[in-house]
Parts: sequence; C-alpha cells; structure tokens
Amino acid sequence: MNDKKFNKIFYIILILIGVAIKFSLLNIKTGDYVGFLEPWLKFIETNGYEKALRHNFYDYSPAYIYFLVLISKLGINPLYSVKILSIIFEYILAFFVGKTAQLKTKNNAVVWISMAVIPLLPSILLNSSYLSQCDSIYSTFIMVAIYFSLKEKSFLSVLCLGLSFAFKMQGVFILPFFFIMMLRGKIPFYYFFIIPTVYLISLLPTWYYGRPLSDSLLTYLAQTDRWGFLTMNFPNFYIFIDNSYYEIAKAIGVGITFVFTLLFGLWFAQKKYFFTFDDWIRLAFLSALIIPFLLPGMHERYLYLADVLGILYFLVFRKNIVLPIGVLAISFYSYTRMSRFNEILPMEPAFFIYLLIIIFVSIDFIKSFKASNHEYSQ
Repeated sequence: MNDKKFNKIFYIILILIGVAIKFSLLNIKTGDYVGFLEPWLKFIETNGYEKALRHNFYDYSPAYIYFLVLISKLGINPLYSVKILSIIFEYILAFFVGKTAQLKTKNNAVVWISMAVIPLLPSILLNSSYLSQCDSIYSTFIMVAIYFSLKEKSFLSVLCLGLSFAFKMQGVFILPFFFIMMLRGKIPFYYFFIIPTVYLISLLPTWYYGRPLSDSLLTYLAQTDRWGFLTMNFPNFYIFIDNSYYEIAKAIGVGITFVFTLLFGLWFAQKKYFFTFDDWIRLAFLSALIIPFLLPGMHERYLYLADVLGILYFLVFRKNIVLPIGVLAISFYSYTRMSRFNEILPMEPAFFIYLLIIIFVSIDFIKSFKASNHEYSQ
C-alpha cells in the first residue's frame, strides 16, 4: 500500500470517527434546545406547520425557521433532525475549506485533511452535536463565498454572502474582506445589492402566510437587544466595561467597528498595493478575528468562523500553528464558561490571549503584504 492511499484511508477513518462521535451526542438536550428550539418546533406543529409562519414566535432569521418547518413535517426525531442538519453543513463547510486551500497547494490531500479535522474541532462538536446550534450554516455560505471570490466568480460569491446574512447576522464578521474586494475592483459594487435582495426574498414566505413584512425586517434589530449584555462569555474588551453602560457602549462599539472597517478598507484599497492569494487568506482570518473583538453583544459561539478560517490559514501556509490552536482554545474556554464553571473561570486570560493572536496575525499579514508588494514592485 503506497503512502498516498494509506493517507486517504487514514482520513476516511478520522471522518468516520467524527461521525460516530457526533451521533453519540444526538440524545443530549441542552438549554438551547429545551428553551428555544423545542418550543418553536412544537409551536410549528400545533399551528399548522407553514401556517405558523404568520406568528412571531422565534428570534432567529426566518430562513432557519423554514428548516424547522420541514423538520416538523418530516415527523422524524426533531432533536436528531436539528443536529443532523447542522452536522451536514459542517461537512460541506469542511469540504470548501479544503477546496479553498487546494487553490494554493494544488494537492487533493488538503480536502481530506479538512474533512477529517474540522468536524472534530471542540468548538464545532459542541456547537451542533451538543448544543443544537446552527453556526455551521452561515459559516458554510461565507466559506463558499470566499472560495468563489478567490476563483473570481463574483456573482456566486456575493450570492452566497447574501445567503449567509439571510441565516445569521454574524455574516458581518467577514465584511472587511469583502469590502476590500469591492474597493479593489475584484467584485463590482452593484453586486452587493444582491445581499439585501436575498434577505428580502428570504422573508417572503412569512409575509405570504400573514406576518407583516416590517415585523420580519426587524428580526436582526430585535436580536441585538434581546439579552442586553455587552458580552456573553466572549472575551473581547467589553469584559472591562460595566453593563450599566450598555446603550452608550453598544453605540460606540458599533461606531468603532464601522470606522475601523472603513479606514482599513480605504487604506488597503490604494492602487499602489498588490494583493496575492496569500494576502487574501490572511485577510479573511484577520477579519473573522477583529470584528467580533470590536463588536458588543458577542456570544461564546462567535469565534466559530475564526476557528474554521484558522484551519484554512494553517492548511495554506503550514506554519504558525499556535495561532489557530490559540483561537480554538479561546473558543473552548468560552464554551466552558457556559457551565457551572462560569463563576470560577475569569475572562481576562482569554482576552489577553485573544488580543495577542490578533496582534500576531496582523503582524503576519502586514509582513506578508509588504513582501508581496516589494516583489511586485521589482
């Protein structure tokens, strides 16, 4: 047996192990399912399935609720169905991480590695298989959007970005990447009208069944104020701000994020600069790290995209493995604080590690960017 064939079998075994672990967790019900998803599924079933869409009984985007309607109508164990849906997207996500890395490495092995490793990451396992969460869905569409952008298929890229926003507002985490893509002429600016168009289309079924369109349009706005906390087990700089300053800190934080994205984009959009494939990969990773650090109201799950892009970063460059491992450690630490350990695990250590990772990824990006531009200018 040659090494290439052996490696493929090894990765297939890892994939099967990952599937087995996920299926072993299907029976577990946590507060996220019992407090939210289970009541929503029961409401859908008792109110005529799709006819339930006329009611405001949920605080997720309507796009995800359509999946719950389908799950209710199938009549299969709803707990299993909710988790399996997210698990399926995990593997699609992992596949496109590998395909994106393959654009650089030209090696099919990275696809197998990605499919084997990403679904086994602690934060990925906990998100869907344990907590019944669905961050894999919006992250999948973002990853496909990045893949198509690097393939210079702009329309498909922005379409997938629009689908990501239709499922979760966390699509904003990748905005610096796409903002610079637009400013540098990689993606025509008018394509970005696809994003609100896709979102509006995603609301039409709720409107058809009787829910006011204006009500559905306010879903994301309502989400931002639902909990009223500057941070929920997420180690950004809001851990140092008293929650009594919620309104003003929230406004300032959103403003800082907007100004940072604008200035960052305008700086790197200058025509004298040149972007390589490597620069774009680093920029995507950096975007998913910095935006959650700057925004208020972040939850413990909101490094999910950075966890995945950290693996892409390593698959492409095969160095600085401590950086993606550090991000994964912060994610796992944040998840752990959701438990009875909340009171005894301080946020400060995770904050400083998070800050250091941002600094080191930024340095790596700037050094690489300067090197590629120096070479380009010769």
